[in-house]
Amino acid sequence: MWHEFDATHAAAELRAMSNFGVRVVRTMLPWDVFMPDRHAVPPARLRDVETFLRIAAEQSLAVVPVLFVQSLGDCVMLPAYAIDVRAPRPGVRVLTDAVVQPGGPRDMYTDTLMLDTALTWLDAMLAAFAGHPAVACWDLGHDPATAMRPRRIDDLRRWTALLSARVHERGERCTLTLSTSDILVARGVRPHALAPELDAVGMVLEPARLRSASATDANAAVFLLQLTNTVMESAHHVVATIEGDGEDDAVAVAAYARNATAGLIESGAAEVHAAAWANSGPRVADIPPLDRESRLGRRGLVSVTGEPTVFGTAWREQMSREHERRARTTIAARMNIADYYANLPESVDELYAAWEGGLGGNPAMLD
Repeated sequence: MWHEFDATHAAAELRAMSNFGVRVVRTMLPWDVFMPDRHAVPPARLRDVETFLRIAAEQSLAVVPVLFVQSLGDCVMLPAYAIDVRAPRPGVRVLTDAVVQPGGPRDMYTDTLMLDTALTWLDAMLAAFAGHPAVACWDLGHDPATAMRPRRIDDLRRWTALLSARVHERGERCTLTLSTSDILVARGVRPHALAPELDAVGMVLEPARLRSASATDANAAVFLLQLTNTVMESAHHVVATIEGDGEDDAVAVAAYARNATAGLIESGAAEVHAAAWANSGPRVADIPPLDRESRLGRRGLVSVTGEPTVFGTAWREQMSREHERRARTTIAARMNIADYYANLPESVDELYAAWEGGLGGNPAMLD
């Protein structure tokens, strides 16, 4: 949307979201669009965001702008100066204006150029939109460790602290959206170290990442939320995101949408988000990341024609009901977090097996 912003099209989409029952919209602002030059955000892009927020407010929609590092499948969108042509990253493709570039992303967490550019970008957005009635909070990234795995555990914490402090200075709220891999593989990310810097932690729940679960296993999604609650070691809110797949069995997809949503709310999720608004059409089927991960184009609440998908119909049915806020549920009253990470992946398999068996966690992992 932001590479080819069209106010009329955006208004139609936001109106459709509001009519569907959506109340919060996360919108990813790609780095290559909003900071093509490292010295300033183009004024035209600020005007586009102002238009988007005005329309959202008219439709009673709250907006969460997502900045900085955004992993979409195996891709991240960056301008030329943010790419190290000498250092490609296996399994990561860098796009500029939808074209795959040679090399890999520069280290967003420690590279001085990247840090200075991020602060310039953030300051411009806050100067323009802090206090805007349509902005619910600021998201500092989407699954950042897929695009660039932190070299040290403290790198991501320091980066998060730097940016969140800027947001909080303006009286705004911020979050950071993580991936299931961040609690199953770790890869330099520790939610409990990030949580104190944030007002909420986002988590994209992917049951199929568990070795004994399928993509539509609602129990596995609930376990992943409870595990996130546990490893955070704090009372911070978790915003849970789930997704469907239009090619899966329709009955299974509908049951997953209903049961996972209900289970996440019961386990204390602060919010439950769907991963995508609309399925994508054939025009972008061969464009990265869809060329390698077509499932990313089938996660929508509505089809490419605007009709509710099986997942979307069940999600809307469940989310339209009145729900009470529940207390956070964990998988164990006390868990040795260091031992958990040190023994991955066996530790999560043992915890999940014990959780499924109703034992409340693996005693070997408890203090």
